[in-house]
Amino acid sequence: MDTIKTINESGWADFSLQKIEIPDENIRISLSENIIITCCNFIGISYVGHWEEGIIEDIVIESKGDLIDTSLKEVQRNYGKLPYIKEIRQMGNEWYQLNIKMIDGVVIKIACEYFELLR
Repeated sequence: MDTIKTINESGWADFSLQKIEIPDENIRISLSENIIITCCNFIGISYVGHWEEGIIEDIVIESKGDLIDTSLKEVQRNYGKLPYIKEIRQMGNEWYQLNIKMIDGVVIKIACEYFELLR
C-alpha cells in the first residue's frame, strides 16, 4: 500500500510524539508503539507554540500547503534561480506537507519529497 495513503488512513489519535530528529536531509519522527515516520529530502519544518502536550490528535499528508510554498520561496531567495538544489532535490519535484495536529492545537508541519513508515 502507498505510504501516504497508509499514513492518511491510520488512526493517530492518542499516539504520543516521542522525538523529532534531523540527522541529515531527512527528518525522523518517533511516535509511541515504536512507529517512525521519516520525511525524506525535507525542505522545511514548522513547530510553533509548543507548551507541554505530546499527544497527537491526527496526522495528515497533503500535496499542497503553506509550508511547501514558503520553503520553496525561501530556498529560491537564498540560492537564486537554480535548476537544482542538489542532485537529490529539484525545484520542480513533487512536494508534500506532513501535518501533525497535537491535542493542544499546535500543528507541526514538514515539507518534503516522500515518506517512509516503520512500524
